[in-house]
Amino acid sequence: MTQQHPDLADEQAYIDHAYECLRVSREHAWRLRDLSEADLGGTFQARFERNAFDEALLKRLADLELGGASLVFGRIDRSAEAPDAVESFHIGRLAVADEAREPVVVDWRAPVAEPFYRATGRNAMGLVRRRHFAVEGQRLLGVEYELFGDGHLGLGHDEGLDSASTAGPDGLRGYSTLLAALERGRTGTLGDIVATIQGEQDEIIRSPQHGVLVVQGGPGTGKTVVALHRAAYLLYTHRFPLEDQGVLVIGPN
Repeated sequence: MTQQHPDLADEQAYIDHAYECLRVSREHAWRLRDLSEADLGGTFQARFERNAFDEALLKRLADLELGGASLVFGRIDRSAEAPDAVESFHIGRLAVADEAREPVVVDWRAPVAEPFYRATGRNAMGLVRRRHFAVEGQRLLGVEYELFGDGHLGLGHDEGLDSASTAGPDGLRGYSTLLAALERGRTGTLGDIVATIQGEQDEIIRSPQHGVLVVQGGPGTGKTVVALHRAAYLLYTHRFPLEDQGVLVIGPN
């Protein structure tokens, strides 16, 4: 019988904290909008500025809406500047901060999140550990891990665990989150892959902005979904001037 990861409860508590911070951010945005709507008078300049502020608030509220998607799907631990020190970042669909403006969740498009997708045993990119979360909404179902450093090639034993406690019924470790995502049935709706982006896909998504980028692949290899995630990445990284110019997506159907 597979045992629970010893940090499952702590990680669940952290995810709950992240959702609470997200809720507070939404409430703060709504309060600002209510205050803005309370003042409908003023000069033309004041009304113009109020409309621009209201538009920005609506966009912020839209950004904070997850729908049925999970907020957090992973964590990276990387070496810090101090000897033997480690700093941790939880990776998710959008950036969330607490009331002190300290980051709680890092947006998957941020530079600090790149090793979550790109680190390998040959190039750890400063990581000592990477965790993948199996999540269903706010509920954490399981934790999988990869260790980096001497004696590890991207796989290893998490602290406090033995191989029997982390292996699944088939002895599989490390990639069952990805396999579970790939085995989900097609729903007819194009989904996102932010939790399971592979290194080669991430290289395409984070390619430099300038110039034409051509991606070739057979049917069903994920070209369209990678292209859409690249558009999301470019709008995040190069917000100005792309946000004003917009992004045109042309498809065959």
